[in-house]
Amino acid sequence: MTIMLSEEQQLIRNIAREFAVNEIRPQIKEIDGMEEVHAKLNARIGELGFRGIMLPEEWGGLGQNLTTQVLVAEEIAKESVIMSIWAGNPMATTILKAGTAGQKEKYLRRLVTGEFSMGFGFTEPTAGSDASNIQTTAVKDGDEWVINGTKIFITGCLHRDAYLVSALTNETAPGGISAFIVERDFPGFSSGACYKKLGIHGSETGELYLKNCRVPAENMMGAENKGLHVVFHALDMGRVKAAAVALGNAVGAFEEAVTYAQQRVQFGKPISKLQTIQHYTADMLAEIEVTRAMVYHAAALADANQPFAREASIAKMWATEMGSRVTDRALQICGGYGLTEDSGMERRYRDARVLRIIEGTTEIQKMIIARTIFPK
Repeated sequence: MTIMLSEEQQLIRNIAREFAVNEIRPQIKEIDGMEEVHAKLNARIGELGFRGIMLPEEWGGLGQNLTTQVLVAEEIAKESVIMSIWAGNPMATTILKAGTAGQKEKYLRRLVTGEFSMGFGFTEPTAGSDASNIQTTAVKDGDEWVINGTKIFITGCLHRDAYLVSALTNETAPGGISAFIVERDFPGFSSGACYKKLGIHGSETGELYLKNCRVPAENMMGAENKGLHVVFHALDMGRVKAAAVALGNAVGAFEEAVTYAQQRVQFGKPISKLQTIQHYTADMLAEIEVTRAMVYHAAALADANQPFAREASIAKMWATEMGSRVTDRALQICGGYGLTEDSGMERRYRDARVLRIIEGTTEIQKMIIARTIFPK
């Protein structure tokens, strides 16, 4: 699919590609062996402006849109899924949309420069796919909210400076959930219990603990008892980004498999001459191109301020499932070599599997899509 891009978007895409090839690729094994963010590359992401792609220039951003964010995500994911995930700033765009003037002034510029980092704290032992089934509570006490609860599967659980946390503020009101910016140094906040993961290494994932954590009232984002609106908007944007990451990872696997097939000689000729391999790669390319159309369509709707929640779920569902199919086939083409760490294909295969779960599982995306087909 040909995407019509402005000159500025083409420049940004080229910068992302050069960064991925020249700086990430040489360190990919090191990244995959880490369980925390790569500090030097993370800093470079900020220097290149990728933390503020969608923020207006007045806040230090590039003044671009979701399509540009998707371009960057796809290009970087061709080399590294985790660095592509870090090359963005979903909390900044969430604050831009739902934050107060004071929150924007306090956080946005620092988020763009990398001086301050923020993540999401939604998932709980009882609330994963069902984001509304949380047990964390927030009780008003003067000019503060006192929050108690545990959050799990939190990306960047050890090093981020703050998290957007969902909590019950009214157990009887419909929804009854509010969202709060909880900073790491607030009394009663702690984190730990990092997990060993199948894929998407290069970032710690673990738990947040809030024990009588006192949060200033001005740190509530959005209206009281209306926090799910903030959560769902963040999830919709995140799903388009996740779809772009899955797309980029699949493209990288496809390109590497094609190169291998052209070089690998069996039965007296490159295996690229075998009809089976040709059919495999034809199917892979077709899936990639269909997926690219879905992902960029969802981004274009968001950029036009049109409803895009359904299209975000379609793109996320299809792109991540496609990513698993394409990386599996790419690994098969590479044979025994694809199973080795040196090939990088086994890393792509592992990362593709994780992408089918994060930002909402495939099954949840199908439920969301089905609700638009059979509305109540």
